Amino acid sequence: MEVHSTSTSGGAALAERPETPHRPKGRNVRWSVIAVITVLTITNYLDRGNLSVAAPAIREDLGFSATQMGLILSAFVWPYAVMNLPGGWAIDKWGPRFIMTIAATLWSIAGALTGLARTIGVFLGLRVVLGITEAPLFPGAVKATGEWFPDHEKGRATSIYVAATQVGLAIAPPITTALMISFGWELMFVIIGLAGFLGVAAWALVYRKPEEHKRLSAEELAYIRDNQKADAVAAGSPHDEARERPDIGRQWLRLFRYPTIWAMVAGAFCLQYVFWFYITWLPSYLESAQGFSLGTAGLLASLPYIAGGVAVIIGGRFSDSLVQRGMRAMDARRRVIAGGALLTAVSLCLTAVSTGPAMAVTMLTVGMFCYSLSTASYWALASDVVETTRMVGSVGSIQNFGGFLGGAFAPIATGVIVDTMGGFTPALLISAALLMVTVVSYGFLVRKRLPL
Repeated sequence: MEVHSTSTSGGAALAERPETPHRPKGRNVRWSVIAVITVLTITNYLDRGNLSVAAPAIREDLGFSATQMGLILSAFVWPYAVMNLPGGWAIDKWGPRFIMTIAATLWSIAGALTGLARTIGVFLGLRVVLGITEAPLFPGAVKATGEWFPDHEKGRATSIYVAATQVGLAIAPPITTALMISFGWELMFVIIGLAGFLGVAAWALVYRKPEEHKRLSAEELAYIRDNQKADAVAAGSPHDEARERPDIGRQWLRLFRYPTIWAMVAGAFCLQYVFWFYITWLPSYLESAQGFSLGTAGLLASLPYIAGGVAVIIGGRFSDSLVQRGMRAMDARRRVIAGGALLTAVSLCLTAVSTGPAMAVTMLTVGMFCYSLSTASYWALASDVVETTRMVGSVGSIQNFGGFLGGAFAPIATGVIVDTMGGFTPALLISAALLMVTVVSYGFLVRKRLPL
C-alpha cells in the first residue's frame, strides 16, 4: 500500500515513511483487544442506563417522589465527570489492564448491589460508586488503542467501541424491560451486574502490552510499530515502570499549560452538550413540540441512535482514509470533528424551523448521524495530539471531563430555556450555536501537538 512520500499540508508526519507494509496475514490479535473493549462498553452502558427504565417501578414499590428519583438518577453524572481527571492519570501510571480490571469489577458489583437497595441513601451511594468506577473506561480504551494500533487504523478501531455506546443505548430498554417483566427490577439489576463479570474476565485474559502478548506474531508487532509515530514506538516498548512513574504526575499538571488542551475541553463541552440534549430531551420534544404519543415518541427516539451507530463507523473509517492518503493523523481527526459539528449545527437549525413532524424527525436523525461522524475521531485525537503514548489516557480523560461537564449542564439548561424562552426552538438554536464553538476549537485552535 503506497503512502504519499512528498510533504503536503498536514502530511509531514507520514512523509518520512515511503511505504505502509501489508497487513499481517492470519490471526490479528489487535482486533481481539477491540472486541473485548466493545463487550466492556456494552455492559458499561447497560449498568449505566438500566436505572432510568426501572425508575417507575422503583418509585411505585419504595414510595420515592419524583424529586427523590431525579436526585438518584443525577447522582451518577458529577462523580463520573470529576473522576475522568484522576482516572486518566491512573491509566497512564499503572496501565489500562490493571485499572480497567479493577474498575469493571467494581462497577459490576455496584450495578448488582443496586437490586438490593431500599433507601435513598443506598441508591445514591451505589450510583456515585458507579460514576467513579465507570470513568476510566474510555481513557483506558484510548490508551489501549494507542498501544495496539498503527496510526492509519486508530479511527476505525475506536469507532467500533464508540459505536457500542449507541448499541448500549438502543438495547438497554428492551433488555432491561424483558428482565423486569420476567424477574422483577431487583433481579434485573443483579443479572445485568453479574453479566459484567464476563467482560472483566475476558479483558484480564486478553489484554497485555503488545510486546508482552504471547499470541502476537512478530509480523503483526512490526506492522503496528512501523506505522506509529516513531516516538510512540519507544513509549510502547518494555521499560522500567518504576523509574518513569514519578514523572507522570508532573507531566499531567503540565498538560494544563497548553492552549490545545483548553481548546479541546471547550470544544468537547459544547459537543457533548448536544449529545446529552438528545439523550435527555428528545422524547419530550417529540411529545410536546411535535404532538406524538408516548409510544410513538419512544419508537421514533430510537431512529437517531440507529443512524448514529452507522455514522460512527463511517466517520472512523473516513478519518483513517485521510491518514492513509498522507494527512497528519491529528489533522485528520480534528477536521472530521469540526466538519461533523458544523453539519450537526445546520441540522439542528433546520429542526428548529421545521414545518411539520416528519421534517423534525428527519432532521434530528440527520443531526445525530452528522454528530456521530465525529465521535471516533474525538477519542482517537487523544492519541494523536501527543508525541508519545505515555500521556494518552490523561489527555483523553481531560477532554472527556470537559465533555461530560457539558453533558451535565445540558438537561438543566434545556429545561430552563424551554420554561423561560417559550419552547424547544430556542433550545435547538442555542445547541447549534454551541456547536460553532466546537467547530472553531477543533478546526482552528487545536493545531499543535503536545511535546509529551
